[in-house]
Amino acid sequence: MKLIPSLAALLLAFGLACGGHDDDDKNNELMAPGQNCLACHGFTVAGTVFGTANADTGSGLGGITVIITDANSVDTTLTTNAAGNFFSTAPLALPLKKAAVVRNGTRTDMGGVPAGDCNRCHTLPASGGAAGRIHAP
Repeated sequence: MKLIPSLAALLLAFGLACGGHDDDDKNNELMAPGQNCLACHGFTVAGTVFGTANADTGSGLGGITVIITDANSVDTTLTTNAAGNFFSTAPLALPLKKAAVVRNGTRTDMGGVPAGDCNRCHTLPASGGAAGRIHAP
């Protein structure tokens, strides 16, 4: 019967590894800003927009437009929610060509977007050549 506690511990560790947490935002669109959403969820693209490249996890910006351009030059336009999260299950041809963040009419374009797991590299500390968090202009 030691298998059951071990299985429970493994499931808890997996949930925490993908940013899951035990509060009111668990398993909804406001959960885990800044975490790699694609590690647990079936989105084709997802991430979080912050105010600065080194912002704290809880400071995502709502109402920001994110435009993803896939390998076929098809644009997918998303809007961040109250936690700053954006996500989609729309089919995207990889590798992605570019992404843009638009705030109050000011646009910042990002090239060299390899895939849709934006927070995998746009994290603290940054990895994969990203310049910190995705942030609004």
